[in-house]
Amino acid sequence: MYSPVVLIVDDDPGLLRLFSALVERLGCETLRAPGGVKALDTLDETTPDLLILDLAMPEISGLDVLRHVRRTPRLDSMKVMILTARPNMVREVEALGIDCWVSKPVMPNDFLDAVQGLLDEA
Repeated sequence: MYSPVVLIVDDDPGLLRLFSALVERLGCETLRAPGGVKALDTLDETTPDLLILDLAMPEISGLDVLRHVRRTPRLDSMKVMILTARPNMVREVEALGIDCWVSKPVMPNDFLDAVQGLLDEA
């Protein structure tokens, strides 16, 4: 049986663990990246079914990771969910092409519903 692969990118270690544990409840394989640099390295090696991406990160922002994703044809079919505590940035990322966004803080059931919805579309 196929398990969807989900890459979760967040610079907050606690949130990274929490989101990973929640996604694993859905039967997914999770990959974790504690920032944009690791996210880009991981995306160079694999094509996840879903990218869950925090926007506000040091070094390489989630916005820069998203720009890379949209310039890489191999990643075209990958779904993208944005996590952000800065809803004012959503318009800019929507223009680049995302499948949904979730405002932090997020309730676990709302997060899981959004993830499951995207995986059902994949």
